Amino acid sequence: MKVRILVVDDEAPLRRALRALLSAMGHEVHEADGGRAALAALKKAPCDLVLLDLHMEGGGGLEVLPELRLLPEAPAVVVLTGRADVSAAVEAMRAGAADFLQKPADATMLEAAIVRALRLRGVSRERDRLRADLGALRAGPILGSSRAIEAVREAIVRVAAAPRTTVLVLGESGTGKELVAREIHQRGARADGPFVALNCAAVSPELMEAELFGYEGGAFTGAAAGGREGLYGAAEGGTLFLDEVGEMAPALQAKFLRVLQERTYRRIGGVADLAADVRIVAATNRDLEAEVAAGRFREDLYYRLNVLSVQVPPLRARGEDVPLLAEHLRARFAAELGLVGGGFEPEALDSLRRHGWPGNVRELKNTVERAVLAARDALIRVADLGLEGTVVGASTGDLEHLTLEAAERVLILRALERCAGNRSQAARELGLNRATLYKKLKAWQDASGA
Repeated sequence: MKVRILVVDDEAPLRRALRALLSAMGHEVHEADGGRAALAALKKAPCDLVLLDLHMEGGGGLEVLPELRLLPEAPAVVVLTGRADVSAAVEAMRAGAADFLQKPADATMLEAAIVRALRLRGVSRERDRLRADLGALRAGPILGSSRAIEAVREAIVRVAAAPRTTVLVLGESGTGKELVAREIHQRGARADGPFVALNCAAVSPELMEAELFGYEGGAFTGAAAGGREGLYGAAEGGTLFLDEVGEMAPALQAKFLRVLQERTYRRIGGVADLAADVRIVAATNRDLEAEVAAGRFREDLYYRLNVLSVQVPPLRARGEDVPLLAEHLRARFAAELGLVGGGFEPEALDSLRRHGWPGNVRELKNTVERAVLAARDALIRVADLGLEGTVVGASTGDLEHLTLEAAERVLILRALERCAGNRSQAARELGLNRATLYKKLKAWQDASGA
């Protein structure tokens, strides 16, 4: 790898020796006799890397290093130091130098330092590019520039303009359906009202009606004397988000259908109908049409909920967004830990792009958080990700090189893609019992922390 290197030292013999050594390695080498001369030279002709002495006449290394880092095409910097200057070299690395070498540096150590410094420079540039992309997308929390996620943004704008119409958000577990629901709320006329969320899978069928509509005092054993307002009433003037609406018990489906039709509700134990101006946004990772066909979900309620819909794509369908999302998450976790700088090695980003992400964005979040904690320094490498064995798009021949578990995951992910996320249809194609497929997907999500 031929690179353009600037040797900065006020000792001419040392400059000449380094130039001869680096030229023999095949690099293009230039010289400067001090820090100020180096800055002037770099402004005229940028270099890939600077070998910078710490103590010089005409601007020492520590003095000019901050200015080197601010150049439009900032070079990687390796500082040169005497044996008594190690503490100063560490200070230089804190100021942005990639590495340091004690004089005299032999060819092997010099070449290794150059490779490391240029690799870190590439990581830094990729991180800065991703951050610039993130800055350009700060208009909302839905990050990404893929066509699939642009379609989601367009759908959000469209449905947000109808503040009374019910919306059904569809997508696999972990894709960010609640994030989409919140964005619909924030972009609509109800933004000043409350956003109230209820996970229908997290509340037992016996308690769901009381949670949703509230109850009067003494309505049942254990009911508070003063009664309780339900989440539907608490969402007055705003949005009620019903996550995992496909888990709603059949008896409550009938009552909720009436609420959608009449826009009134009744507390448990109450005799009066109460009115509330509430917009319903529901979400599910189930195939509701299949649930209707199986008699587990009311057809009339499905059509009432699905007046407008937003389909949230799985992460594997928006692979070009993965580096952007990963850097956003890495920067957030690194900031929480007080880590400065850092990023992903190019090979680590490639590994993230190739992964199947059965747990979607939720799995990516847990993977990046684990990698930040596992990394030896602020730089995340492939080994820190722990993603071995899961590749999307592998050919049939490639499966023989995977573990049995990994090959199974590839085949299941392919089936889900062919069936557009319809798990019942995918299970039939694979010859699996649907409950077995659900169990496997749930196990993968649990294993990833999703």
